Amino acid sequence: MGNRGHLFVVQADLTRLAADAFLIPCDEQLNVSGTWRPFIDGGPAQPADRWFKPADVQLENGLAVLPDPTPEKPQRPDEVVGLRVLVDTVGPHSINDMVERALDAVHVAADKASKHSGRALPLVALPILGVGQGRFPGQRAEVVRLLVSRLHDFVADHPIDVALVLRRTSDFAAVQWARQLVESEGQDAWPELAELRPLADELGDKAGRGELSLFVGAGASKPVGFPDWQELLEELDTHKRLDFSGNPNYPQLAEQLDVPDLNDRIASRFSTRKHAISHGLLAGLRAQAQVTTNYDPCLENAGLATYGVGGQRVLARQLARGGTPWLLKLHGDLAKPDTIVLTETQYRQLEGDKKALRGVVQALMLTSHLLFVGFGFADDDFLAMSEAVDHIRALADDTERGPVGTAIELRDSSADPDRRRFAELDYRAMSPADGSIGEAARRLEIFLDRVAWKCQVAGAGRAAFLLDADYRGGADPRDEALIHALTRLSKARAEWGTSAGSQDVLHLLQRLGLR
Repeated sequence: MGNRGHLFVVQADLTRLAADAFLIPCDEQLNVSGTWRPFIDGGPAQPADRWFKPADVQLENGLAVLPDPTPEKPQRPDEVVGLRVLVDTVGPHSINDMVERALDAVHVAADKASKHSGRALPLVALPILGVGQGRFPGQRAEVVRLLVSRLHDFVADHPIDVALVLRRTSDFAAVQWARQLVESEGQDAWPELAELRPLADELGDKAGRGELSLFVGAGASKPVGFPDWQELLEELDTHKRLDFSGNPNYPQLAEQLDVPDLNDRIASRFSTRKHAISHGLLAGLRAQAQVTTNYDPCLENAGLATYGVGGQRVLARQLARGGTPWLLKLHGDLAKPDTIVLTETQYRQLEGDKKALRGVVQALMLTSHLLFVGFGFADDDFLAMSEAVDHIRALADDTERGPVGTAIELRDSSADPDRRRFAELDYRAMSPADGSIGEAARRLEIFLDRVAWKCQVAGAGRAAFLLDADYRGGADPRDEALIHALTRLSKARAEWGTSAGSQDVLHLLQRLGLR
């Protein structure tokens, strides 16, 4: 695994992604579009056509680099910035020349960047280059095909992870379909998965059909810089009184803390505008229902690109609305510090006063397939919920009962006598019991990338770029006949606008990218 990298594809805001380095488009004089200003120097956002030249640019192997201003020991995730490398997307006369410059920039970025996230390999993030304020705005389809193909080749030969970050749904669909074409040509983009590939595809298919729900634990937020259960308690235990030996009961240990304004302290500790790549990949599954035990806003941050502002309801801060995706923050929400659950007393309150929230999780276990990511199953709260669900499932006449969910763990815990496991879950490990945690965490990210890809190419939104005007030029010949037929249908809307089926047809066209 160490001899090659991986290409991740994620629908996200690049400036929110926790990565080690970023590629930023510029012109021949190193001017950058005004929309990048907050990310470059913290200034206010400006119109896209209002260019500026960043200060403190340094030259590295002929490329312009903005030094990483991250402090040596950052106290909060948002203090971590990352290296920024400028890539000329205006001067090159061909798409191939621009892509080659981008690959050179990825190599320099990975070589010079500090690894802030603790990942096994450096992560370099870039947008689609040259199609906004660059030279090739009318050749989006061609840029996507060549960029995806060359990035696949690049990561196969270099131990560098690359994230292609896309804001628009049509871009995300086009890039994932370009990966489908690479896959159909016999190129293996996920060789690291081996025996896990069928499971990833099965989960992706479930997500594409709307059958998958998500349960996300603290492990998913580690790459952002947040602590897990024990690390958080160790931070709060300033007098070093807690004993973590054996198989510690964390809520009981938390009860022993002597911390004034404990919930406010926790809310401040977990504040961020960022998210990890795993959050972005999970958001790409577009699950109707998500549950997290995390206080941090990482899942909400990732969901902004997928669902839009206000497109996902956060329970119990907000009430659910029929048909609108929702996220349940089971153990509290830093936006409302008084809801945070950490101590044994607070867990008992959750069991009593907030029993309805636990009921939501139990309903998901009965009505969908739950994918558990980053969750340790260490507390009695889940045990109680699971046992109640088992009693209901036992009433069913079905002779073949599949698992209620899939639990992804980094290292195989099947032989660990202290590790609690639940019969109704299908446990899958990313590495053996003695495997590297760092390598296992990276393999999990690659696994989720495959799940998100399969969800997209097998789901209803796989062709969301077909009728996007930005993809008309250079469209794949295999798509042209259908595009022409759908375009004629769209232009004739005035003729069928009063038909009983008009809204259904319009929704279909919009799902295919009509704007």
